[in-house]
Amino acid sequence: MTYKPYTMEWIRRRNLSEALQQYFNDDVEVDTILDDIVDVLEENATYHRTRAEKFQDVLNGLKSLPY
Repeated sequence: MTYKPYTMEWIRRRNLSEALQQYFNDDVEVDTILDDIVDVLEENATYHRTRAEKFQDVLNGLKSLPY
């Protein structure tokens, strides 16, 4: 995908490209690259799941307040 230079999308893609290139420059095994990507995504999913649970706790607390 082509983005206009120096937009947030362009910078994000450039950062990803540079990170992946570093793996290849360091001659990292493909399985390690894939494992690292999965680990990062799982860490983010866990973080957001925990945040969503905290928001739900607050929402449930608010709903239980008498009006």
